[in-house]
Amino acid sequence: MGRSRLGVVFAALLAGCAGGSGPPVAEGPEKPSLDANNPAEPELTGAKKKLQGTWEIVRYTSDHPIPNEAMPLMADLFESLRIRFEQDAQSVRTSKTPDESAPYRIEGESGDSFTLRTSGGMFDGAKCRFLGLDEWEVTDHGKAWPGVSVLRRER
Repeated sequence: MGRSRLGVVFAALLAGCAGGSGPPVAEGPEKPSLDANNPAEPELTGAKKKLQGTWEIVRYTSDHPIPNEAMPLMADLFESLRIRFEQDAQSVRTSKTPDESAPYRIEGESGDSFTLRTSGGMFDGAKCRFLGLDEWEVTDHGKAWPGVSVLRRER
């Protein structure tokens, strides 16, 4: 029984013990208790809120020429790579590999721009900016995807 409901019951018991009928006590929705074992989830805001969901890369411009032998792999990744952001983790999955997951955080948020940190995962340290509600751009000079990627929300 939550604290608010317990308070209502306690007030009703006191009113009954006093021999009178006190004013009616309205019950509202039970609020979750806030204690060390059950901390409240922080509300998502800003870039972290906008990122929630599944994204696909729709355009990629590499910092370096892509070797011809890598082109089939790149084409396959465009068809199968999906990046999903949830409150605590970023999942990267393709149709050929199991999900990989890493925690992420947003740093240096300013308007529609931010830096993405993924603990060594995809786009770690990338400069990002939202181009609209369902599209964002990633400028990454790391090892995995050096260049500029545009991601669109999966439909």
